[in-house]
Parts: sequence; C-alpha cells; structure tokens
Amino acid sequence: MRRNNLKPLLITLGVILSLMACVPPRTPTPTEATPTPRLVEATPTPQIRLFRQPPTPPARTQAQVLRVIDGDTIEVSIGGKTYKVRYIGIDTPETKHPEKPVEWMGAEAAAKNEELVGGRIVGLEKDVSETDRYGRLLRYVWIGDSMVNAELVRLGFAQVSTYPPDVKYQDLFLRLQKEAREAQRGLWGPTPTAIVQPTPTPQPAGAEPVVYITKTGEKYHRDGCRYLSESKIAITCAEAIRRGYTPCGVCKPECP
Repeated sequence: MRRNNLKPLLITLGVILSLMACVPPRTPTPTEATPTPRLVEATPTPQIRLFRQPPTPPARTQAQVLRVIDGDTIEVSIGGKTYKVRYIGIDTPETKHPEKPVEWMGAEAAAKNEELVGGRIVGLEKDVSETDRYGRLLRYVWIGDSMVNAELVRLGFAQVSTYPPDVKYQDLFLRLQKEAREAQRGLWGPTPTAIVQPTPTPQPAGAEPVVYITKTGEKYHRDGCRYLSESKIAITCAEAIRRGYTPCGVCKPECP
C-alpha cells in the first residue's frame, strides 16, 4: 500500500526533470551581461632628480692687504713678497694718476675699497692673464664669498671695463652696473659741481724757485698739488733736478 502511494510521486518528478532537460539555456540580456573588467592605470614610476653639487670654487691665493692705493688697486703680501694687484673687469675714477686730476667719486671709491679690504686677508682669483703692462697682478679679489670687484660696481663706485681674454665675470658686472645706473648710485647719480683747486702759495720776488717732493715719489710739485697730501718736502728747483726728480704732470711746476 505504501509502495503504491509513492509511484505517482515518482512519475511526476520524472516528468519535471524531462521537461527541464528540453529547455535551452537562457541568454543573458545586455543589462545582465558580464561587465568588462576595468583597466587600472599603473602608478607611474617616480622620476629621479639629480641635484648637482655646486661647482668647485676657483683656486684662490691668500694674500695680506698692505695698503689700498686707489679704488681698483691694492698692494699685498704673498709669501713674504710684495705685489701690486689691479682689479679685473672694473675701473674706478682716478685719484693718483701722475698726469690726471682727481676725478669725481675717485676719493669715495678709494675709501670704499679701504673699507672693504684694508688690512684684511683676501683671496685672489686669476682669470687668464697674469699681469698687466705695468707688472701688476690681474685678479678678482674676494672677501669670503663676496667679490670686491662686483661690490664696487654694484654700489656705483666702479664701472665695467673688461678686456679679453679676462672676461669670466663680464655678464655679472654688466648686470650689476645696470642695477646701479637705474638706482642712480654713485657714478650714476647727479653730476656734481666743479671742484675748485687750491691756489698755490706765491714765492717772494727774487727768491730761488722752490718746489716740493714726497718721501716716496719721483716727481717734484708746486705748492698745493694734490700729491702732497701725505708728505711735503721743500726743495729748490736746482736741487730737485740734480737729484733726478721730474716735474709733476698735474700741477706742472716750472723750473728755470
């Protein structure tokens, strides 16, 4: 009896399975399609930046400044020997030229040079030439990391004056000169009034002409000449000529 009850159930189950086998597989709709995998962009490899070390500072010779001659010339001691050094690439107004009067801003340039290097240890950098035609060393002068040549141009005490082949810092000097001119510093400021030269002391009538020499110079001068500011020794014309002194080109003393 129990076996007869299971028979209709088994027949129904078999029919259902047969029908399922005959149904074709269902094609998914577009909205049900398997999504295309997204391509994940790879993280770019970071670039390696190469930072170059600053160039090695140029070789500099250490020197002791003995005296400042003018705005662009100094006297130094190197290894116990004395040398005159002319600053490369710049020119300051004259103050001690034997045939030229003191030029405007000359004294100020010399004073600034004295302030910057007077009595100090400086570094001397050579460009190409060793000396000028007067035997002076041609150098860029450094105080620590500051170049004195450039500083004088920047402040308006010097103007650019370069001569090949010594042109290493020419572009720097020209840029600094442009800045000084635009700011009207020093030489680039308003033109001054004329400087009145002192009148020399007249000599008594009938007296033998007297001129003046200095302790270190090789020329004789009129009284009142600017080259007598440091020392002044009276001497007759005849004695000056006998000793081999020659007349100053600035004050032009007259000896018979």
